[in-house]
Amino acid sequence: MSSGGPGADRGSEAANVTSSGVGSSSFGSVGDNATFKWELKRTLTHVAWLPVSACLVIAATVVFAVFAVAQWPGGPQNQYVWFYVLAALGLLAAGTAALYPAGRTGQIRDAAQQVAETQRRTTIRAVLVGAAALCSGGGALAWVDVDRTGEIGVEMTIRGTQPVDDTGGTLTVMMTPPADGYVRDKLRLTLTIKDDDPNTPTCVGRTTATITSVTPGITPHNTEVPAQSTVDFDLGGREGAVHFDVAVRPETGCSMRLAQARGTLHND
Repeated sequence: MSSGGPGADRGSEAANVTSSGVGSSSFGSVGDNATFKWELKRTLTHVAWLPVSACLVIAATVVFAVFAVAQWPGGPQNQYVWFYVLAALGLLAAGTAALYPAGRTGQIRDAAQQVAETQRRTTIRAVLVGAAALCSGGGALAWVDVDRTGEIGVEMTIRGTQPVDDTGGTLTVMMTPPADGYVRDKLRLTLTIKDDDPNTPTCVGRTTATITSVTPGITPHNTEVPAQSTVDFDLGGREGAVHFDVAVRPETGCSMRLAQARGTLHND
C-alpha cells in the first residue's frame, strides 16, 4: 500500500523546465501553481535606435529627392542652392551616424571609463542624427519655398510677319497660361531683336521697340525698349494667358527679326 496524499501525487507529476535566451535562465516546476520568470538584463535602450533613426533620415531624404525631381518646377538653378546643400549635409550626417562605431569599451578595464566612453559615443551619434534630420527637413522646406514662390520659366510664342524692314511692324508675343500652382505676381519679359542678315553691318544698336500690354490689368501699359531688353510686368493677379504687342522700329535700310522672347514668372 502506498503512502502519501494528493500533494505527493502532484509532486511526483511535476516536471523541470529550462529556459534559454538573452538573460539568465531560470528553473522551476510545472504544477498547479506554476510560475515562469524571465530576467532581461538588457534594457530597451540597448536597441540600436540611433542607427535606425539615421537610416530613416536617409530613406526620407532619398524619397523626397525622388519626389522633387519628378515634380521639378524649373527656373534658374541658383535658387535651389539651399536645397542641394542641406540635402547633401543631411545625407552626410545621417550616413556618419549610421556608420559611427557604437563603442570599444572592451578595451577599457575601468567601469567608470567604460560608462563615460559609451555616453560620449552615444551623444555624438545623437547629435549627428539630430543634425541630419534638421538639414533634411530644411532642404525639403527650401524646395517647397522655391516651388511656391520661386522663379518659373514660362513659354512665350511670337506671331507676326518677319523680318521687319525699316517701315516698321508689329508682332504679337503671347504668354501661355502657367500650370496650376505656378501662379506668380510678375512676369520678367526678355526680348532679343537681331539682324535678319548677320552678314550685313549690324543695326541692333539703332533699333528700338515699344511693348504694349494688350491684356487688361497688366502694368506698365507701354514701354520703350532697345533691341535687347528686359522688362518686369505686374500681372495684377492674372492667372491666364497674357498678350503683348511689340512694335519694332528698325533704322533706315535695316531689316530686323524678333529672335527670342523669354518669360520668367516671379514674385520679387
